[in-house]
Amino acid sequence: MLTRHTTMVVGPTGGGKSVVINTLAQAQTKLGITTKLYVINPKDRSVVELYGILDPVTRDWTDGLLSNTF
Repeated sequence: MLTRHTTMVVGPTGGGKSVVINTLAQAQTKLGITTKLYVINPKDRSVVELYGILDPVTRDWTDGLLSNTF
Protein backbone atom coordinates (compact mmCIF):
# COMPACT_ATOMS: atom_id res chain seq x y z
CA MET A 1 0.00 0.00 0.00
CA LEU A 2 2.88 2.39 0.61
CA THR A 3 4.32 1.96 -2.87
CA ARG A 4 1.06 1.97 -4.83
CA HIS A 5 -1.14 4.97 -5.45
CA THR A 6 -4.33 3.04 -6.13
CA THR A 7 -5.98 -0.24 -5.28
CA MET A 8 -8.82 -1.87 -7.18
CA VAL A 9 -11.22 -4.19 -5.40
CA VAL A 10 -13.44 -6.35 -7.60
CA GLY A 11 -15.90 -9.12 -6.85
CA PRO A 12 -19.51 -10.20 -6.91
CA THR A 13 -22.40 -8.29 -5.40
CA GLY A 14 -22.50 -8.90 -1.66
CA GLY A 15 -18.93 -10.19 -1.63
CA GLY A 16 -17.77 -7.74 1.05
CA LYS A 17 -15.82 -5.30 -1.12
CA SER A 18 -17.16 -2.21 0.64
CA VAL A 19 -16.51 -3.75 4.06
CA VAL A 20 -12.88 -4.49 3.14
CA ILE A 21 -12.33 -0.98 1.76
CA ASN A 22 -13.91 0.77 4.73
CA THR A 23 -12.08 -1.43 7.26
CA LEU A 24 -8.74 -0.68 5.60
CA ALA A 25 -9.50 3.05 5.52
CA GLN A 26 -10.43 3.06 9.21
CA ALA A 27 -7.29 1.11 10.14
CA GLN A 28 -5.06 3.48 8.18
CA THR A 29 -6.75 6.49 9.75
CA LYS A 30 -6.09 5.07 13.23
CA LEU A 31 -2.44 4.66 12.23
CA GLY A 32 -2.29 8.29 11.16
CA ILE A 33 -2.14 7.51 7.44
CA THR A 34 -4.14 9.90 5.29
CA THR A 35 -6.64 7.90 3.25
CA LYS A 36 -8.84 9.12 0.41
CA LEU A 37 -11.60 7.03 -1.12
CA TYR A 38 -12.93 7.61 -4.64
CA VAL A 39 -15.73 5.46 -6.00
CA ILE A 40 -15.97 5.39 -9.78
CA ASN A 41 -18.47 3.34 -11.76
CA PRO A 42 -16.68 2.53 -15.03
CA LYS A 43 -19.95 1.52 -16.68
CA ASP A 44 -21.15 5.10 -16.26
CA ARG A 45 -18.38 6.59 -18.44
CA SER A 46 -16.96 6.05 -21.91
CA VAL A 47 -13.40 4.80 -22.41
CA VAL A 48 -12.36 8.29 -23.52
CA GLU A 49 -13.92 9.86 -20.42
CA LEU A 50 -12.15 7.33 -18.17
CA TYR A 51 -8.66 7.23 -19.71
CA GLY A 52 -8.33 10.30 -21.91
CA ILE A 53 -7.72 10.82 -25.61
CA LEU A 54 -4.94 11.80 -28.00
CA ASP A 55 -5.98 14.33 -30.63
CA PRO A 56 -4.80 12.82 -33.94
CA VAL A 57 -4.24 16.22 -35.57
CA THR A 58 -2.54 18.24 -32.83
CA ARG A 59 -1.11 15.24 -30.93
CA ASP A 60 -2.32 16.89 -27.70
CA TRP A 61 -3.29 14.56 -24.90
CA THR A 62 -6.39 15.23 -22.83
CA ASP A 63 -6.48 13.42 -19.48
CA GLY A 64 -9.52 11.43 -18.50
CA LEU A 65 -11.24 10.99 -15.16
CA LEU A 66 -8.76 8.40 -13.88
CA SER A 67 -5.71 10.49 -14.77
CA ASN A 68 -7.17 13.53 -13.06
CA THR A 69 -8.37 11.66 -9.98
CA PHE A 70 -5.27 9.57 -9.28
